[in-house]
Amino acid sequence: MPPTRPEMPAEPLFWGKRRLPVPWAASWSGERVAVSGDLVARPDGTGLAYRDETADDRDRYGVLWARLAGSPGNGRPAFGTLHSGRQRHAMLRRLCQVCGGPADRTSRGWLFLLPHSGHPAGEPPGRTEGALSTKPPVCRPCADLAARHCPHLTGAIAVRCRGPRVWGVFGGLCVPAPGGRLVSPTDGYLPYGHPATPWFLASQLVIRLTRCTRTSLTAEGLGRTGDG
Repeated sequence: MPPTRPEMPAEPLFWGKRRLPVPWAASWSGERVAVSGDLVARPDGTGLAYRDETADDRDRYGVLWARLAGSPGNGRPAFGTLHSGRQRHAMLRRLCQVCGGPADRTSRGWLFLLPHSGHPAGEPPGRTEGALSTKPPVCRPCADLAARHCPHLTGAIAVRCRGPRVWGVFGGLCVPAPGGRLVSPTDGYLPYGHPATPWFLASQLVIRLTRCTRTSLTAEGLGRTGDG
């Protein structure tokens, strides 16, 4: 089940001398991954578990999630990394990834900004219909803000999506190693229901975008002011 009530800001956080806007869903250096020695292989060898696992550690599909402390504003912002709890909450509740408020929705669907790069292996850059995404939607004011300030969204594709559907997770496949250790060689995408699910540690929720309409910030009445 998703986090019941993560940190909900009244407005985006700002950081540094330049007062850069920090997305609500972004992670901070002070938000440590709370795994350490608590993540283990089950004694019967059937998958991963936490030593002190609770019902909140797994989602409705039985996938185990990485534990990450929630303290936005603590340390330095990691602009290219999303906090697992806030990202998941934003995806499921259709919240803006920048301010944490409701994402913009019209008859054409919710508003998403998709980067040209960073797609799963095998997906062509610039794909919209059927694309997989770990980026939550945005509200209109924050879409303009993000496009002007976020380097990961330079030349971003604006999309209206009427059918965002939960597809799976992004994270790491953990493999048992000598000495009782667990190693995760690479990160990747895993669809729900995959046979490797018991050994996968999720860090992001992945949705598939369907019933999409390509748009732009200009068409949305944005992107005409500021420095971008």
